Amino acid sequence: MGVGHQGKWQDERITGGAAAQIRMDTQFNRSVGPAEKTEVAIENGFDFKSDEYRSLYAASNVTGFQSPLWLDRLYGVLVPALTAEPLILTVRSNGNLEAVIPLVVQKVTGITVLQAADLGVSDYNAPICTEATLAELAASTDVRAALAAKIRFADVLFMRKVTGNIEAIDRLLGGTARSASENNAYVIDLMPGEFDSWRRENLKKGFRKNIDRRRRRLTEEHDQVKWQTFVEPEDVIRAIEFIREERGAKFKDDILANDAYFEFYKACAVAGAAGGETVTSGVVVDGQLAAADFGVMGKDCLHSILCAADVDNFGQYAPGIQSLHDLIWERSDQGDTRFDAGIGNSRYKSDFSAREIGLENISLALSAKGQAVSAIYHRAKPLKNFLRNIVKTVH
Repeated sequence: MGVGHQGKWQDERITGGAAAQIRMDTQFNRSVGPAEKTEVAIENGFDFKSDEYRSLYAASNVTGFQSPLWLDRLYGVLVPALTAEPLILTVRSNGNLEAVIPLVVQKVTGITVLQAADLGVSDYNAPICTEATLAELAASTDVRAALAAKIRFADVLFMRKVTGNIEAIDRLLGGTARSASENNAYVIDLMPGEFDSWRRENLKKGFRKNIDRRRRRLTEEHDQVKWQTFVEPEDVIRAIEFIREERGAKFKDDILANDAYFEFYKACAVAGAAGGETVTSGVVVDGQLAAADFGVMGKDCLHSILCAADVDNFGQYAPGIQSLHDLIWERSDQGDTRFDAGIGNSRYKSDFSAREIGLENISLALSAKGQAVSAIYHRAKPLKNFLRNIVKTVH
């Protein structure tokens, strides 16, 4: 079954045929391209768990944040909880799915904001399609015109944390404003199946010795110590709740303090555990969680998203570092070529030899109000911070 949200921009073929809706589809969901065989359509009931989307995702150069499970839960759990509305655009050629552009709509202080399906939980955003398809769509005047018709109701479009062929995305959208993201991504390159060799070559000797020394102390001073991946729903929920509690005690206004985000992460963690689409893991000491991690699987890597450690009871053992060390070890043994350590620079990322990947934020002004918002976002940092406080999901 698809997501099936009702919304202002729902397409007629999903909702059935109100006359006004049919008129909207007649205007928007027209065929474009050579021989009228390419169609750009609004499909707000799109099924991200369908075989056609799984095939498209597998062929596309995108991340776990565009995976079937992630987008299914984002539209099914988080979007309605935040009173946002979906705008899911598809491109089909002779009926075959060629691309999906997942967006959401929010209205704030009289401004209609259209943005990538992110809402503050995704580290990367992109259209889901092959690189060749993206280039072809960007080169098509008909596709660009059809896409422009579908988004012109908004004041401004944001697509943040973008990497890859940004020029093609810029052309597809019709000319955007761009600026470097204030926080870049960090990725650890692995040697699949050769963790010991990777560890010797990439971790400094002092860091390795520190991990080993703390590990020995932990195992000597406690009866049972184990790192494990959690699969059973109750264990997964326990770990996500642990992360929420530990982060909430340390960080003011942590994202998990918002029930909507907590329920979203919990839904993803539980739904993806058995099939390996998400990974929830941690260090358990005498039956008590000392540290926990949560991430979503991409094509050849795990994207680390949430982590926490009980430093009050186990801080002397560096449980967070121990948990991350063993998680990377496990992913290497599973054949992953990379480990995505997430956005933002932290000391531990350099300790694990993470390399930095630059990201860009792009926006497209669609009205005079949107032009002002776009200019503020890219050029004036104090005003940008003010805008962030108004639109919490614009980063």
